[in-house]
Amino acid sequence: MAPLLRITIFITLCVSSLWISGASSEEGLVTISAPSDGEKLTAGKTYKVDYEVKDGLKAHHVHLFVDGKEAATGHKLKGSFPLGPLTSGERKVCVVPVNKNHTPIGAQSCISVLESDS
Repeated sequence: MAPLLRITIFITLCVSSLWISGASSEEGLVTISAPSDGEKLTAGKTYKVDYEVKDGLKAHHVHLFVDGKEAATGHKLKGSFPLGPLTSGERKVCVVPVNKNHTPIGAQSCISVLESDS
């Protein structure tokens, strides 16, 4: 196997393991201020996800993920995304800073919210 291909595979596996495990090498540099972790939300309504990426990260922009699927892209390091409307159930919401190539840079913030019909 060519050395460049081995390096590419290694980097891909490292980035994937960070994403899957939810590990963050730089804790607290990405925050979600609303909704709060564990908050109960009404299904079918739209809410705002307020986030901030602290100075010091070399992020170009951020991605919003809901249940592991990319839901939005934002080009501000502090702002909000619309969330919803979602169906009932527990949802994992993550804000992930990325570089110009859309590659996660290691830090992220995730919360869980419970969407219910009442």
